[in-house]
Amino acid sequence: MAKADNKYIISYRNFLGKLEKENIPNIILLSLKEKILLDDLVKAICGKFIGKDFDPVNNLISFNADDKQTENVLNECSNTGLFSDKKVVILKNVKKFSKDDKQSYTDYFKRPNPDTVFVMVSAAEEFSPGKVFSYDSKLENENSAEVKKIVESSVKIFEIGGFTEDELINWIKEKFGDYKISSDTIAGMVQYSNHSFDEIMSEIEKLKTYCFLSKEVTMEAVNLCNGIAKDFKETDFIRAVIERDNEKALMIYEKISLKKDVEVFLVFLLNAAFVIINKLYDPGVSKFQGWQLKRELKLWPDEQEQLLPYYRKFRNSLDYGKMKFIFENIYQSDKLLKSSGRDKRSIMTSLINNICGS
Repeated sequence: MAKADNKYIISYRNFLGKLEKENIPNIILLSLKEKILLDDLVKAICGKFIGKDFDPVNNLISFNADDKQTENVLNECSNTGLFSDKKVVILKNVKKFSKDDKQSYTDYFKRPNPDTVFVMVSAAEEFSPGKVFSYDSKLENENSAEVKKIVESSVKIFEIGGFTEDELINWIKEKFGDYKISSDTIAGMVQYSNHSFDEIMSEIEKLKTYCFLSKEVTMEAVNLCNGIAKDFKETDFIRAVIERDNEKALMIYEKISLKKDVEVFLVFLLNAAFVIINKLYDPGVSKFQGWQLKRELKLWPDEQEQLLPYYRKFRNSLDYGKMKFIFENIYQSDKLLKSSGRDKRSIMTSLINNICGS
């Protein structure tokens, strides 16, 4: 980072505070590498400039500088929206404008549309407005000086600095919402994510699913979700469901679903498990022992036979009439999973909670 550009550095938290307290500038050049943080900041800009109920489809337009669509970008900035008076236009991946593009953008900077916020985003390792607009060249001429003057007077420039440990912990706490989690647990969680914001968000979603009922995230939960305590397999999932342990079943599902496309197979195994439980309601079957029972229930793998005590316990705790409800849930989940474009995690979460709550 060039020393001359230090004046643009601002923390993520201070930038958010600036957005809340001050009017949103019409033209912003933003240096930020993390997409997740950019999404948060863009949402904050839209909320302040347009209103909390802004419509991303009509109020937020995004372009990529690599696509070389300068004319379209500026037309979008200049024109009033069809369904709204205000909008936010984002130009991502800004590096260095060509001579013609630089001229077009600086012309717009002189007379910006007051109903549009235009945000240019740079993810460059060494951020410099002078490089973006080519006025830091050793061959600086009269035009470069004019461009620099226009940019510095018309564009609000911010470089979002790296998070301190406290800032990262506070940001993660906010992402957990109403879940209880300590700073020490967050610090332990972060070590599994290589401080990558994408991995941190993935970890947060996993833990929120696992701790959905208790609404408390502990270090034990973090370790379990990262496979530190145990490497799980499909029969562990079936056992957790049969024992009505929602959180453990969801955690095991999250763990094994990272390795393969497993949802349809898990539903198949659940169906097989409840076929066995259903048979155990038959007095003629339940009196069998040993090999005869194993053959009748088709408990061929040893792992399946080890689940038999849990099948019996579930049968003894559930009224036979509720088996229809469970089979209907399994059938509907299987049908939804085999349809395209469905949220598999949502389907599995609903199925697990319905069975465990029966």
